[in-house]
Formats: sequence, C-alpha cells, structure tokens
Amino acid sequence: MCIGISAQTKLHDTFVVINEASSGVPVIITFVGVIIVSISSFGAIALMKSNHAMIKVFTGMLLIIILIEIVVGISAYAYREKLHRNLLRSFLKTLDEYNLESQITRGVDDLQRNFQCCGAQNYTDWFNTTYGYLNSAVPSSCCKTVTRSCGRNLSKDTANINQEGCVEKLKKWTEDHIAFIGAVGISIGFAQILGVLLCYMLLRVLKEDYANL
Repeated sequence: MCIGISAQTKLHDTFVVINEASSGVPVIITFVGVIIVSISSFGAIALMKSNHAMIKVFTGMLLIIILIEIVVGISAYAYREKLHRNLLRSFLKTLDEYNLESQITRGVDDLQRNFQCCGAQNYTDWFNTTYGYLNSAVPSSCCKTVTRSCGRNLSKDTANINQEGCVEKLKKWTEDHIAFIGAVGISIGFAQILGVLLCYMLLRVLKEDYANL
C-alpha cells in the first residue's frame, strides 16, 4: 500500500509518459495492498477462532491468488515483445505532445533526466515531433550537463546529448533488475504455498479433534 501511494504521488507523471494505461498502475498496486491486508486479517481471525469454515475460505482465497499470479506471470513473459512494441509506439506518440500538456512535459523531463536518455529509440526521435520541428532542438533534459540552449546546434555537437532512447534504457533497467524481481515473486509465492499447506494441516488437526469429542 505504501509503495502504491508513494508511486502515485512521485511517479504519476512518469507513468503517464510511459503508457497512458500505466497511469493507473499505482492505484492498482495500492488496491492489491488493500486486498492483501484484508485477506491476511481475515486469515488471522479465522486462525485465532479456529473456525473450520473460515479457514477453508481463507485457503481458497490463497489458492485463487496463486493461480492469478501464475497466469499474470506467464502472460507477461509470453507478450513481453508485444508490450515492448506497444510501449515504443505509445512513447513516440507522447513525445509529440511535449510542451503542449504540462503533465506530459514534466513526465518526459523527469524520465529523461532520471534515466539519462533522450527520445524513444534515440535522440533523433525528437526531430519528428512538433517540438523538435519548431525549435530544431531537443529538450534540455536530454543534456548530460544542462547549460543554456544545450539542446540546440545538434548538427555541430551532440557530445553533450544522451544518445540512447528511454524505451531501450527502461528495457535494460528491467533486465538488470529481473533477478531481484523474480526472487521477490518466488518468495511471495513460496510463502503463499506454505500458508496453504499449513492451513490444510490445521484443518486436518481440527477435524481429528472434532472426531475425538
């Protein structure tokens, strides 16, 4: 929940730039956090009361969550190239709105500064946008060292311009962190499976105790 709220407040503009659909990602993360807290609270109450029916419901919830996570993981892996193409197309479209919408302008500048990138595939993408055509320049957020008019006179000097595009930088960042993301996902999945097994064992114990009464 804290991650979702933090992302919503700090990275909302960046999410809008990456993909219009991604602007709702922080809200989804927060919503998932609320669901996890709710299910965990329900499970804690069920275990404290040793309620047979409630424990069954809690176990079923965990199984459904595990299945959803598996489906989402497989889908994301299978459609990773399509997602990359959609991201590239969406980013190129967004660049054309630079300097026209304040939120997109802030988001593009933040993204280019944070990832030290320029354009979608490379800095020449800006020349196909309204901003690049009218100003014959790239935004100052493309510059390695920001100085006055550092995005102009590119025909003479591009040494101070970040050459690599933001979509490629984002892809590399994801690949560099995929091991960590995978480890976190596996850990969460293992904890959930362990929870299902422990609930099953508890249900058997409760059933045996009930039979011995």
